[in-house]
Amino acid sequence: MNSEVLKRAGIDFEHGVDRFLGDRQLYESILITFLTDDTFVQGKNALEKGNFKGLYESVHTLKGIAGNTDMITFYHTAGALGEHLRKCEVMDEDEVIHLFNEMQEAYYAVMKGIIDAKEK
Repeated sequence: MNSEVLKRAGIDFEHGVDRFLGDRQLYESILITFLTDDTFVQGKNALEKGNFKGLYESVHTLKGIAGNTDMITFYHTAGALGEHLRKCEVMDEDEVIHLFNEMQEAYYAVMKGIIDAKEK
């Protein structure tokens, strides 16, 4: 995989490889596996249904995946949305949608980065 492409997508490739004890092949396989993960779609569906609990569960999972694979921007945007969902007793749907859109942008950047890095 092209580490420069991954960096531009917000993935700290070197740190990610280090996290997997220097096993570059394992780390790359985890990134490739993420391409088929449906947690983001589950979260988006939950948001569309107004199911904030389901959205929180998906976002929490995504934050964990992003943190464990050093998807830095995605991790921070998922964390911001998750924290908002966790703390709010009454949901401000406009704010949730705004935070979701930021996370979605980072998610698509990561997905595109992995695809592009895989092809080069």
